[in-house]
Amino acid sequence: MRCLIVKTGETELLRDSKIEGISDGEVFRSGVLLSRLLQRHDVYWYGAPKKLQALFPPQHNLHFVDSFEDIGEPDVVFYLERTDIPLPDKWKSKVRGFYLDGDHWRTNPRVPELEDIIYSTGRKVRLSHAHWLYKLCGMTWSGEPYWSYLRIGVGERRKVPLIGLNPRVGLKWSQKAWPMERWWSLAKKLQNQGYEVTWQPGGTMQSYVDWIYDLDLLISVDTLGLHIALGGRVPVIGLFGPTYPTEIPRWGVGLWLWERSGKMAHSVDRVFNVARNYLGAIRGGYIKGQYDISLSNK
Repeated sequence: MRCLIVKTGETELLRDSKIEGISDGEVFRSGVLLSRLLQRHDVYWYGAPKKLQALFPPQHNLHFVDSFEDIGEPDVVFYLERTDIPLPDKWKSKVRGFYLDGDHWRTNPRVPELEDIIYSTGRKVRLSHAHWLYKLCGMTWSGEPYWSYLRIGVGERRKVPLIGLNPRVGLKWSQKAWPMERWWSLAKKLQNQGYEVTWQPGGTMQSYVDWIYDLDLLISVDTLGLHIALGGRVPVIGLFGPTYPTEIPRWGVGLWLWERSGKMAHSVDRVFNVARNYLGAIRGGYIKGQYDISLSNK
């Protein structure tokens, strides 16, 4: 079976943003579909091939394309955007996902609850992004993890844990940011405790992934780095405010802090104390950081 995924990251599954742009985090976490589809099918993903290749590991039956002419004839089309990307007319009967009905986006198969979430401002999301994504595509999520590069051979534990701070957010969701003065205060408290601190780097996507995979712990806002850490089984503390932590499974390595006010008002002391306790759990062996089965190496 030949599957086509149409997902560029221009829109997010569960919410809209008035600011245009590509959400790399939204693209990455949509890759949870690959953990199911790649076991039996050839998958073509329409988007930006170079960026997709940096986010996902190579697989013989996974192809990234930027033209429908490179696909042939798909058996099913998973249309995951709420933007108008013209499909060949002969494919439209094969679409699962979103479709435009007048001036409203509907779902096929019909998922009224998901449509309500999209169009209801401030509605709390009680089930995970993966749950809704699979349902949008006519499937049931069974706990599959992100399709991702896995961290291979963490090696001997450092005497001094290395903690990464991941403060930057994209323009589409600037309200996810935690104030920089609090990041600086947190860094100082961690260093005074004897931990080594490293900051989110610039550079390529691959260098960003490599930085995360070298950490003992990542502290991050709700953005791409958090999802990359989960995909590689890197212990991560997530700071949430305007988005809901229930959207993101923790997969055994995530620990979520949420401000119910919807504001990023976490205190430095709270984040510091949670980080110190979590590092103790990691070093005590309670956080394994490995999958029992590597789906990305099948």
